[in-house]
Amino acid sequence: MPAITVDDLTVLDRLKAPGLGDQPRRVVSVTTAPQGYEGEGFPVRRAFAGVDLTDLDP
Repeated sequence: MPAITVDDLTVLDRLKAPGLGDQPRRVVSVTTAPQGYEGEGFPVRRAFAGVDLTDLDP
């Protein structure tokens, strides 16, 4: 299921510019995603493996 559905894919709502009440988030760490294998044996990387969900979307 898509996160957003529109009649015309070439016209999407624009993001608003940051306002005075918006707060930037600090960078906690920069790491290489751990690599694993899916059920059929193809390699995948888990970008947010082991990261607390409150750090991802406050």
